[in-house]
Amino acid sequence: MNLINSFSYAFIFSILLSFVMLHFLKKKNWLIDKVNTSSHKRLTSIFSSSKTVLCGGIIIFICSVVFLDHELYVLKILGGCMLIVGILSDTNKFNSPKFRFIIQFLIVLLLLVLNQNLAITDLRINFIRDILEIKFFSILFTIFCILILINGSNFLDGVNTLILGYYILVMGVIITTSIQFNLNLNPNIFYLLIFLCTVYMFNFFNKIYLGDAGSYLISFFTAFFILDFFSMNLTVSPYFICLLLWYPAFENLFSILRRVFFKSDLAKADQGHLHQLIYQFFVHNKFFEKKYLNTITGTLINLFIFLIFAIFYNYYSFTKFLVLAIFLNIIIYMFLYFIIKKKLNHFK
Repeated sequence: MNLINSFSYAFIFSILLSFVMLHFLKKKNWLIDKVNTSSHKRLTSIFSSSKTVLCGGIIIFICSVVFLDHELYVLKILGGCMLIVGILSDTNKFNSPKFRFIIQFLIVLLLLVLNQNLAITDLRINFIRDILEIKFFSILFTIFCILILINGSNFLDGVNTLILGYYILVMGVIITTSIQFNLNLNPNIFYLLIFLCTVYMFNFFNKIYLGDAGSYLISFFTAFFILDFFSMNLTVSPYFICLLLWYPAFENLFSILRRVFFKSDLAKADQGHLHQLIYQFFVHNKFFEKKYLNTITGTLINLFIFLIFAIFYNYYSFTKFLVLAIFLNIIIYMFLYFIIKKKLNHFK
C-alpha cells in the first residue's frame, strides 16, 4: 500500500509540476520552441497555434530528484549534467556537436566508472566476450552504445509522442517481463514510467516538447535502468536489450552512414529520417487532417514498435529469436525508407 501511495504522489506531483512549469516558462518567455532554434527541426512547431515549452526534460529531472531513491544520487547528478548540456543546446548556447559529444562522453564515462556493474561484458560471442572481459574495453564499448542511444533519440525528436511513447513501451516491456518471469528489477523504474506518462499527455496535446534536454535525459536514464536490469538478470540475453533499443540506435547509425555516403555535413540537421519521410508522405497524400499528422505519425510508429515488443518479449533469453527480430526490424525500416523516399521523389 505504501508503494502505491508513493506512485500516486509521484503522479500528482508530476502533473502539478507540469502545469506550474508551463505557466512560469510561458510567462517568462523562456525555453519557448522556435522552428530555427533547434539543432534538430521539429515538425510540430510549424503548425503550433500557441507557444510550446521545451521543458519535458526539466519536469522529468525535478520529479526524479524528488522521488528516486537517495542511493541513485550519482544518476541524479550526472542526469542533471546531461540536462544542462541539452538546455544549452536548446538555447543555442552550445552549438558545437563535437563539443556536446565530448561532454556526453565524459558524463557517461563517469557513470560507468562509478557503476562498473553496468558495463557490458558479454555479447554471447566467444571472441568478443574475451575482449569485453578486459574492463577498459567493456567500459569503452558500453559508452559507445549509450552515446549512440542518446544521440539517436535526439534524432527522433521531430514528431509528437514518438520518443516518449517509445520509451514508455520500453519501460513497460521491462516491467512486464520482470513480473511475468520473476526477474530482478529496480523499483525506481516505476517512477520513471510515471514521469514519462505525465509528460506524454502534455506532449500529445502539443503543450510540452522535450527538446535536446529531454531526449538526452530520457535516453540517459533509460540506459541506466536497462543496463541495471541486464546486470541483475544473467538469463536475459544482451540481444533483448538490443531489441528494446534498436530503433533510436539504428536511426543514428543509418543517419551517419547516409550522410557519409551522400557527403552531407554530419553536424547539420536534415529532414531525411524515417519518421520525417512518413510525415511528409502523409502530408502529400492528405490521409489525415494536417494539424493531427504529427501526433498520428508518432503514434503509428509506436504501434508498430508495440507489436514487435509484444511478439518477442517472451523470448528475452533466446538469442537466436531476438537476433531474428532485430534483423526483421532493420529490413522493415530499410524497405519503408526507400519505398517512401521513392514515392516522395515523384511529388517533386
